[in-house]
Amino acid sequence: MAKKELRAQIRQRNREQLTPESRELWSRAIVERILQSDFFATAERIGLYHALPDEPDLSILLRQFSDKKQLFIPRVEGDDIAFYAYTQESDLTQAGAYGIAEPTADASTAVAPASLDLLLVPGVAFDRQGNRMGRGKGYYDRFLPATQARLIGITFGYRLLDELPTDQWDLPMNSVITDSETLLF
Repeated sequence: MAKKELRAQIRQRNREQLTPESRELWSRAIVERILQSDFFATAERIGLYHALPDEPDLSILLRQFSDKKQLFIPRVEGDDIAFYAYTQESDLTQAGAYGIAEPTADASTAVAPASLDLLLVPGVAFDRQGNRMGRGKGYYDRFLPATQARLIGITFGYRLLDELPTDQWDLPMNSVITDSETLLF
């Protein structure tokens, strides 16, 4: 099945399974799995994201660790994303791309992708081999080759599939974390 049809199937599953209550419950379970991992415990420079309404919410990590670890979140810049230091919500604009909060920092302060230790990556779906399917814009596809970070796919359990179609530019994750399991590759 082509990626376009798979994305449509996942959107339908979101409508059927993803309620505000289930999103909150599953997001908390994902955060607990992240917190239990050695890779989070040892990472100092972590890239994460502000979630879209159909993505796992990692804002607990932003609140709990903004003064304990160096956290970075992305900003859409044309056809690309760049990551900027996160310190507090008031440093963000609520009018970012896709209606999610983004850093307002000067472009010259973007973090070098190679300097990240860990990157928590959202996706429409992942498979059991660590492959990721994004939204089709290619933001992460263009960013990931520039980083040496450990790549952790973050998704809800119902969006972990047995297999995804892949393209030559798709980079597999080192791990995938859902609300019910942690896969290491």
